[in-house]
Amino acid sequence: MPPNPDMLLRQGQACVNAGDHAGAIEAYTKFLKGAPSHPSRRGISIRVGQLLMLAGRHTKSVAHLKKVVDRNTRDTDAIYALAQAQAFATHLDDATATIERLLTLDPDHAEGIARRATLLNYIGRADEGGAVLDEAASRGIRHWSLELALAGLAPKLNRMEESVDRMRAMIDAGGLDTPEHAELLFNTGYLLDKLERYDEAWEAVARGNALEPAPWDPGAFTAHIDRLIQTQTPESLRALPEPMDRAGDAVLILGSPRSGTTLLEQIIAAHPQAATAGELSALHDALLGLTGAPGGAVEDPKRVRPADMIKASGAYLSELRTRAGKATRRVDKCPPNWQLLGTGSRVLPEARVIFTERDPRDTAISCVFRNFVTGNHFTTRLDWLGAYLAGKQKLVRHWERVLPEAAPALRFTRAVYEDVVASPEIEARRLVEFVGLPWDDACLRFGEARKIVTTLTADQTGKGVYTGSTQRWRRYEKHLAPLHEAMGDEAPAA
Repeated sequence: MPPNPDMLLRQGQACVNAGDHAGAIEAYTKFLKGAPSHPSRRGISIRVGQLLMLAGRHTKSVAHLKKVVDRNTRDTDAIYALAQAQAFATHLDDATATIERLLTLDPDHAEGIARRATLLNYIGRADEGGAVLDEAASRGIRHWSLELALAGLAPKLNRMEESVDRMRAMIDAGGLDTPEHAELLFNTGYLLDKLERYDEAWEAVARGNALEPAPWDPGAFTAHIDRLIQTQTPESLRALPEPMDRAGDAVLILGSPRSGTTLLEQIIAAHPQAATAGELSALHDALLGLTGAPGGAVEDPKRVRPADMIKASGAYLSELRTRAGKATRRVDKCPPNWQLLGTGSRVLPEARVIFTERDPRDTAISCVFRNFVTGNHFTTRLDWLGAYLAGKQKLVRHWERVLPEAAPALRFTRAVYEDVVASPEIEARRLVEFVGLPWDDACLRFGEARKIVTTLTADQTGKGVYTGSTQRWRRYEKHLAPLHEAMGDEAPAA
């Protein structure tokens, strides 16, 4: 009996709420196949394209949304979603043409106008982007997306004070949905920080983080980390079979959010012989299929058959290689995969693993100032961040003790964010050598690629190594007591 369409819709929404993009895509795809005449089909078709984009599957997102637009060439919602996908796939000329098509159909489409201004900003034409927004304002068009676009342009246009005032006025007027309200607060905080009005900036992002309380259990997380340390031993890991494919092309970049994973991804992926697959859920999915347990912990290694290991390895590597294309080294930048490295080291015996490390105070501040929208719920509170960062530090040390004995062919290193920022060429050369590639100067020119990166702000993109975020915690030191308390012995020295 085929799944009930409404059940699939509920399942998809639950996955969206949990930040599980892959699960949502799977549920919604089943819905689309099984409910050709359902009244929600149009909206779900667009949502699948957006979720593919959020999951980093840009090529598939563009292809999917093109089909949606082809079915209804005047569907402005679908056309706008296609333009977004094209922009994030770095097809900026296509995105610009799609936005022009949208604005021909609806010249007052506020989000389309905002996207046009943002695209101009990303290709170095911020003045023209500002003019687009000013022209819309002169016609009386008011929308939160236009204010967010101006916030992205404001540092380059010397209009930060104006942008803050406009966003605050829109917030005070009320009537916003929670996501839009939160985005305006986070962008207000971002600009106030740049204006060195730190108390006001903190108040803005604190309000943004508190708007929609997120579900996260620090006690359960800590217990999960402790269990991994107890069960993922050299003996238990060596008892697992290994696959035939050694995964020597796989490069895993792991760490906490806002710890420099994107920076390292861009440096390595700029190499002519490397490519990035973005953030994959494939390792989590493969290990869940292998072990049936979150975190990939194996209760009884003897129950894992060689065929099971081959299947898990093949599922992951197929996704990695499909997404990254033809390259000697393929990068999977999925920060939370540090939790999976025990059993993962046996699934990918010759992978190269880079742990990012950054002062946890700067990591925490950067997380607090970031609106993650979905997932990463622990970033909304400093005490939760403390529990998360402490658990990460404990488990990474465990892997460093265990993996040389359990998985001797696997190679891993740490990359300290502050060192990369202070000495980019030295660190870039070290990391390129670590992943087994000859040096190429392109790895220092990665900032020239005009890519829209969801983890960077608009004024960071295209700058290369961004030096403005070290020691940032000192501006907000008086707020950090909950972080230090939750980290306990793992807290950094004063």
